[in-house]
Amino acid sequence: MTHGQRVFAKLRTQRGFLAASLVVALLASIALFAELLAADAPIVAIGRGRLRVLAGVTEPTTYAVMTRDQIDSRHAEDFALWPLVRQGPERTTEPRARASLQHPLGTDATGRDVFANIVYGARSSVGPALAALLLSVALGATMGALAGARGGSWDELVARPTEIIQAFPTVLVVALAMAIDPGRSGWTLVFSAAAVRWAELARGVRADTLRLVTDDSITAARAIGASPFQIIRRHIWPRTAPTLLASAVATLPSLVALEAAVAYLGVGLPTSWGSMIAKGTMAGGSAWSAGCATAVLFLTVAATAMLADAAAGALTPQSRRAPS
Repeated sequence: MTHGQRVFAKLRTQRGFLAASLVVALLASIALFAELLAADAPIVAIGRGRLRVLAGVTEPTTYAVMTRDQIDSRHAEDFALWPLVRQGPERTTEPRARASLQHPLGTDATGRDVFANIVYGARSSVGPALAALLLSVALGATMGALAGARGGSWDELVARPTEIIQAFPTVLVVALAMAIDPGRSGWTLVFSAAAVRWAELARGVRADTLRLVTDDSITAARAIGASPFQIIRRHIWPRTAPTLLASAVATLPSLVALEAAVAYLGVGLPTSWGSMIAKGTMAGGSAWSAGCATAVLFLTVAATAMLADAAAGALTPQSRRAPS
């Protein structure tokens, strides 16, 4: 049995791992295929010698300014396959409509479909969180390994900035970055979150690297003329990977909650669950819409936290073994 197979077998024995994995996989799928579940435009439309696929993605501005009747008229002679809910997250209809086939979760106080906003909220919450996590892991693994392996000025170059970065609250840094950005882009959220969270991961990798640099295999690699980058790639990264992955997965729930918190403050993405909660709790808002968003956010954070606990139990002990 390979090392990866042993880790996966241990993961499966961790309590709640399977259920949490299914929830996270479902949310990721919803975020990725949101247009198949809720959109103003058809998924596929064939007619008048033309094929349209995901017209809401390829022609977003066209459908955004069209009324429902105009959209129906445009595709009246087409063979069209429509999403489950024929309404995007920003389109408004009857306010506070009850749940129906047209609106599975009803509409909020402004007439926006609650189901559509939940679906696109998954994209706004899970997508940036995963992107920020990947960027944080790349920066943390690289800078932490360089600091531990090279020492000296390299160590100072990493250690001092990480101490400064960790002194600032993450939510404050991200909220400030989003407030400065007039377009409030998702990439601003990703880069600002990664700019803060990489420091914690780098400290863990640096600590493991300092423990490994005196290992006989690394000493031998240096003796035969291996470059620092070769040592990092062949000897340090493979051994620090379990600790890094466990720390990275543990960071995911906080990144999801961070995105919702920034949106709740009014400087996040407009389709975020945090925005739904903020609008629903305002005077005249829809408590039902806020409750649905809160429930899905809680489920997401709980599932990712359970996944993090399982990963920590399966991966962290592997990093404590004596290097072979």
